[in-house]
Amino acid sequence: MKQMVRVVRSRIIIIKINTYMLIIFCILLLSACTTASTSIPPWDSSPDALRMLYSDSEYIAQRGRGVTRAAAETDGTAQLARFLNTQVSSQLRIAERESIQNGTVQSSTLIEQETFIKSQMNLFGVRYAQNAYFNKQQKEWITVAYIDRNEAWKVYSPRFKQQAESFTQLLSAAENETDPFRKALRFTAAQNYLRTADYQNADILGQLLHPVKMNEEFAAVRSQVSRLPGLLDNTRRNASVHIECPGDFESLVTNVFSREFAALGFPVANNRNSASAICRITIIEGMQQRDLGIFYHPSLQAVITSNSAQSTETLFTFSADGERAQAVTPDVAKRRAYQSLADKVKENFRAEFNK
Repeated sequence: MKQMVRVVRSRIIIIKINTYMLIIFCILLLSACTTASTSIPPWDSSPDALRMLYSDSEYIAQRGRGVTRAAAETDGTAQLARFLNTQVSSQLRIAERESIQNGTVQSSTLIEQETFIKSQMNLFGVRYAQNAYFNKQQKEWITVAYIDRNEAWKVYSPRFKQQAESFTQLLSAAENETDPFRKALRFTAAQNYLRTADYQNADILGQLLHPVKMNEEFAAVRSQVSRLPGLLDNTRRNASVHIECPGDFESLVTNVFSREFAALGFPVANNRNSASAICRITIIEGMQQRDLGIFYHPSLQAVITSNSAQSTETLFTFSADGERAQAVTPDVAKRRAYQSLADKVKENFRAEFNK
């Protein structure tokens, strides 16, 4: 009997404890609801209010919405990243169009910027409005996620400085080079570096974060970037190339190399002694004569060497394999083979050289 009484009392105690816990939970929930501000803050009082309180000159700001305050802050951060990504993409497309209009091959960098922006977001110290509020009609929290441009610049400027220093080192190496053709190659390397996704994304994002500081602190770098195309064109004009291609059938290969060098801005010299570099082309015909006709499996290798008295260093090499060619008539088969090599040079040489 006593044991039954103890069991009943224990159950009553447990029920009371559970009841007290439920009451405390309800009180805390009501308290949280009553402390959540429902009044519209100044930054959301009108369509233009956000830009008035978070001016574009000092901040990058975006609204965030969510079922909880934390969810609204997460959405605000995502909106910031989306905004920056859109701006970077737009600027890259403009740069790409301008480059194509100027006759320069522009490598695509648009696939990298989204990853780049997301990787940088933690560096900017994203902050959130203290007066976030709960919209009863929409049943959601609304806040502002923002980046203070001055704060972000203190963190970001060393990142772009690394990119700028890499470029200036390449440019300095080109300017100090004495061999004309190698000098052109070094300037080409500096230009190619400016077209990488890392540099372009960093450059454009720096302009978006703080254009004033970007122009102040990196004015010298931007000046170097602007004068690089002129330096490269001038250097190439003074780096003539002499082409040697023994056994070239009807000059098919020699002529296509001449056109490709001219398109790149390098004059082709008729006189070996006056050239800055020598391009010697070796052709392997791979000819086989069979009962069904003559077959060719042609290939070539072009080796560009310095033509200075001090050095004959190899500066660049290019290889190509032609398509299999055949014909009953020897001249027809050979012409097809050499034309195939010429087509491969036209298709690949300029892109390989610009790498």
